[in-house]
Amino acid sequence: MPESKQNFLRIDNLTKHFGEFVAVQELSLEINDGEFICFLGPSGCGKTTLLRAIAGLDPQSSGSITQAGKDISNLPPSQRDFGIVFQSYALFPNLTVFQNVAYGLENQKIPKLEIRKQVNDLLELVGMPEQTGKYPAQLSGGQQQRVALARALATSPGLLLLDEPPECT
Repeated sequence: MPESKQNFLRIDNLTKHFGEFVAVQELSLEINDGEFICFLGPSGCGKTTLLRAIAGLDPQSSGSITQAGKDISNLPPSQRDFGIVFQSYALFPNLTVFQNVAYGLENQKIPKLEIRKQVNDLLELVGMPEQTGKYPAQLSGGQQQRVALARALATSPGLLLLDEPPECT
């Protein structure tokens, strides 16, 4: 008998308006635990709007979002279990690579030694262990994106949202 997967993310009739403009209309979707989903479409079709609604950054106008069995429709972003890498990377320009990756861990009050180990492990994972002291302006676009990915992974989110991720090579 095949193993049944459990819903991790469920979206029911999500609609997002910007004034009179409807960016996403009555979208319903179920994503099972462990699935990898990609939204494809032309510019302006609502992909980023959907990700921002899931993250709570631009709450939906109507509909509901359930994550791991919990209705998160009206929760602020800080109470949702996600990591996000924006198309523009959104790194803090005044923080070093190390500080950018450590940011979420510091907010969770993780001990400094554990933060140092996790950040070093993540920077090793993304191939940037020697870049800890550099600032975002000193990095290439690809390096900035890898730092943003390490930062998004740092808090071990249940859901990772990538807006315009890099092509796999």
